[in-house]
Amino acid sequence: RSFALAFNAPVGVDEILAAFGDERYWQARLAAFDGGKATLDALAADVDGTVTAAVTVSLFANRLPKVVTALAPGDLEMARTETWRPTADGRARGTIKVAVPAAPVSALGTVTLVSQTGGTRLDFSTTVRVNIPLVGGQVENFIIGRLGDEISAVQHFTDSWILANH
Repeated sequence: RSFALAFNAPVGVDEILAAFGDERYWQARLAAFDGGKATLDALAADVDGTVTAAVTVSLFANRLPKVVTALAPGDLEMARTETWRPTADGRARGTIKVAVPAAPVSALGTVTLVSQTGGTRLDFSTTVRVNIPLVGGQVENFIIGRLGDEISAVQHFTDSWILANH
């Protein structure tokens, strides 16, 4: 299942990329969204401006749909890697890869950051795959239903963090 959405941010592309390369941003974001149960496993910034962050998030069984907990009992972990790189013309591109090693669940998202008057437009495109016969579509729908709200919340957090810290 795939979906796309777009947001406008009141901050610039360079400011967003700078936040993504700042460990303080990641620690604050993980604490805000994952109740302190997520870890920043790696954060690297290359000389060309590319930033890569690797995160592990605990997925608690009591928050997952019953169809998932029936197939993969107990808490699960999600590995997420975000790579952000500046491109030409005041733009940047991000790739977000998600995997749940103990379950046949993955997602791949791309984000384009485009400078505009008064900030940045963020264009998201995400594909979620759940390779479980018969019920995979139900799980994909559950994930997609939550993903739009989560992306919006993370973007609002990012905007607020940048405005408060830069």
